[in-house]
Amino acid sequence: MESIELRIPKPIQALVSDEQERLLRSALRVAAKQRAHELAKERHEALTQIHRYERKYGASLPEFERKKLRALKTVDAHEDYNDWFFWTAVLERADRATDAFKQMESVA
Repeated sequence: MESIELRIPKPIQALVSDEQERLLRSALRVAAKQRAHELAKERHEALTQIHRYERKYGASLPEFERKKLRALKTVDAHEDYNDWFFWTAVLERADRATDAFKQMESVA
């Protein structure tokens, strides 16, 4: 486990070290649950956008890149591609973070 250095407010410094650790672990769990909830919303939005492009072009992003992107010479198609690529990256990042939180829960 990696260590981090924190500035702890004086009232918390006055607590016994075991109590400090419990407090910090509890705060981290609460923050992780909140972030996991936010990630679920981001993931949902990303999936919604990705499915919109898949329906529009009748292909997944890799298929679109291989088969359709070069043939479509419109600005709209290239803007869609950029947005589609962005939302795919958002989904991948959210999935990685969610997996990390799940691993953290299994260790705790």
